[in-house]
Amino acid sequence: MGKQLRINCGCCDARNVSEETLAAYEKITVNSAAVLVTPRSQALLAKYRVALNTASVAMVPEDVETQIVNGKGTIRRDGPIPKTKRFLLVNGSLEIEAGTEEILEQYAGGVINGSVFCAESVAGYLDRFQINGSATCYPDGAIVLKRSAVIDRTFALRAKEALYWSAKRMIFVDPKLDPAALAAKGVRFQTGEALVAEGLLEDLLPLIDERAELVPVPDGTKVTLDDLNLDEVTEKRYGTRLYILGDAVVKPEGEAFLRNAGYLHIRGDVQVPPELRELLLEKAEIDGNVKLLRPKKGRGRVIEDISNAWITQWLLENCPDGLRVMDCAEVVINPDVDKKLILERLRIEDCAAVRCAPEQEDAVAAVCEDVPQIGQQSQQSQSERPETDCVNAAWYVM
Repeated sequence: MGKQLRINCGCCDARNVSEETLAAYEKITVNSAAVLVTPRSQALLAKYRVALNTASVAMVPEDVETQIVNGKGTIRRDGPIPKTKRFLLVNGSLEIEAGTEEILEQYAGGVINGSVFCAESVAGYLDRFQINGSATCYPDGAIVLKRSAVIDRTFALRAKEALYWSAKRMIFVDPKLDPAALAAKGVRFQTGEALVAEGLLEDLLPLIDERAELVPVPDGTKVTLDDLNLDEVTEKRYGTRLYILGDAVVKPEGEAFLRNAGYLHIRGDVQVPPELRELLLEKAEIDGNVKLLRPKKGRGRVIEDISNAWITQWLLENCPDGLRVMDCAEVVINPDVDKKLILERLRIEDCAAVRCAPEQEDAVAAVCEDVPQIGQQSQQSQSERPETDCVNAAWYVM
């Protein structure tokens, strides 16, 4: 079997590849976010056994300079204007400020593997780039806040006459917030969604852009931005009116909070013990799915968050209270492990793959939850494996 070449990179510049290079390998595999070609090099790649695993193939003239950004990049209004045409590759995020039209004219194209954040006045230039992610445009001159911005009394003290913009939502639930004071300062708000306490809604409406989706909530509601466990301290920390923007887990000790809750809205999914499911559905508005928490059987041992977990007969025999394997990339079960022992003592959750003998598959499937792959892994003998040159780089020129 002939020699092979494997290229793993952020961007592969194949514009000047030679026939001698391609002919030196029986097979070439390119794993790259972007591949740059010319009509000549594209025809040459098609002539040989070249596999391109890429998000995009870009036709770029040979005289165009290439620029790569790993992480966060910014095209600033006070930045230098490139003297020659450029092709831009970003693996991360890109911000484009207003007033950068002359700079953007010098970009012949580009690939953005991530998000783009730009001023509305230069949004027309985004057509030059292939964006493998999200593109968000903000009003020129606006003060940009966090994606989920809390507008409270402290914010109001520092506010000035301006348009405040948030990409996702703004939260107006602070009872000490004074809409009249904000109006007097000339403050305006633009966002996708506004969570507003009902007592503030009428006075805040003139200040919020009419395109925002309004979500009224009862006065006194606390809003949490992250996932939350509902337990014995929830009421003490948040009161009896709560809006959860993430997922929630109802602990058994959270029953008292549920019974006392005057208002509860959960945007995400909820996990709940079976005995509290009906009470949860009675008290809460839930946008996501409701999943039952499985009770733990005995104390048991746990293997979690490792790349490879190896399960042997000896291991299960010495786990009389059971063994739980969670959040592992691959679980390998020895072929000699007894099927009855698998059923009695093993549980596998949220793992990418479980490798086992064919005769074990039915028992293994019965103890798995959220495991997409179960079965044997095809293996190639060492003698059959071809000699392979491997290149790992952020940017590679063929």
